[in-house]
Amino acid sequence: MRAWWADRKRRYAAVVCAVVLAAAGAGTVALKTRHPAQAPGAVLTFRSVLNTFYLPRYTVPGHAPWAPEYRIRLAAAPSGGSQGAARQVEADFDLSVFKGKADIWGENKGYGCARSGFRVTCALPDIKYGEGADFLPFQVKPKPGTALGPAGSIVVTVHSADAPTIRHTTRVRVGSPYLTTRNRKLTGVRPGGEVRLTPAFGNRGDTGVDGGITVMVVADGSTLLPRYGNCRYNKAAAATEAQCDFPGPLPAGTAYETDHPVIAVTGQDTRSGSLHYSVWPTADIDGPSQLPGRAVRGTGEVLRLRPVDGGAFTGSESYRSRGAAGALDFETTRVDDVEAVGFSIRGRVGEEVRTEVPYPRGYRGDTMWVTLPDGVSLVTRPPQDLQSEDSYCREGPAKGGPVACGPGAEPYAVVLLVRIDKRVEGARGSVTAPSDPAADPDQDNNTAPVTVEYVP
Repeated sequence: MRAWWADRKRRYAAVVCAVVLAAAGAGTVALKTRHPAQAPGAVLTFRSVLNTFYLPRYTVPGHAPWAPEYRIRLAAAPSGGSQGAARQVEADFDLSVFKGKADIWGENKGYGCARSGFRVTCALPDIKYGEGADFLPFQVKPKPGTALGPAGSIVVTVHSADAPTIRHTTRVRVGSPYLTTRNRKLTGVRPGGEVRLTPAFGNRGDTGVDGGITVMVVADGSTLLPRYGNCRYNKAAAATEAQCDFPGPLPAGTAYETDHPVIAVTGQDTRSGSLHYSVWPTADIDGPSQLPGRAVRGTGEVLRLRPVDGGAFTGSESYRSRGAAGALDFETTRVDDVEAVGFSIRGRVGEEVRTEVPYPRGYRGDTMWVTLPDGVSLVTRPPQDLQSEDSYCREGPAKGGPVACGPGAEPYAVVLLVRIDKRVEGARGSVTAPSDPAADPDQDNNTAPVTVEYVP
């Protein structure tokens, strides 16, 4: 969602805190190795695998909806302290639950996956200790006319030449939640002031989420106050991530918001930012997103839910049952404040120097004006001799006056080519980023110093 948050968001922020999920659910067990004569030297674990797979249903002639991805993440570790790898790893997927309900397609050839009827087997590369395998073994396309409700299970069995066999069972339900969220915008926030996000989410699908619901929050341009007892935070102070868990269920056709806001504090220099949040079934949170159980907990009251009208909430067609992403985008009263960033020209006397002119804070793409320090002169080159992606400073309209730099656009640079003609102690120039005084009344920070650092 914004990680995926790019289509599937606006790329999400991200995104976020890397953690390893242990085998996700009670369906994970270790069995005896298929090679009993050999002492196990490795341990395989499921880092992430679905506990519930929702198979969307549809009626002809409607278009078949997206089924969720059945992604699996495996990890290998030594049973002792040695180095090495889990060898000859094979993952077997019993998909007989889909007979008459869905077609299996898209076997992942890159991971050695092959299908025979409703069984997919993947001959994986060796998995080095401390590393893992992250792959999508197959795709599922629902068939029309399937009845709603529990359908059975997917059984995953993973073998290795030198590790105990592990197994996981994923429940399959025909029907799907369609998770949705609310997006809002806020302007006029005071720098250093509070931004209050009230996460809101709903289920527009035909099937409820039986277990709990988890809300993940990521702050950009602000920090979170660790306030609520059922929320975990990535830091005790100046937190930027939070995970709040709520009891279920989330029936189809319902929507909720939190009864109190998640509060963030903006920085004094913040111009704009976002409080991104994502909503997941607690049993199947996206692995890299979850905060560890040892993370800092809030010490205040418990954050609760209250019903709301979710008719205007939106979700992702391709990620219906897995989760949804929302955001509160905000602008502070400094959003139009342009602030020049000073820089230093560093080099030897007699040397030509390439220096990048920093983009101003709040840059709107206008030309910047650089007054060169005494003893420094502009170097110009024919366009064919320059890197075309970058923008190069050029002579200004007044002879001996400020040189014109930009406009430019990230990730490309605004480049100043100069020659250090002579050493002038205390030489100092300036860079000015013009702005409209009506929108940016603070004009004092539109100019910043340019200095020279002489190298022996």
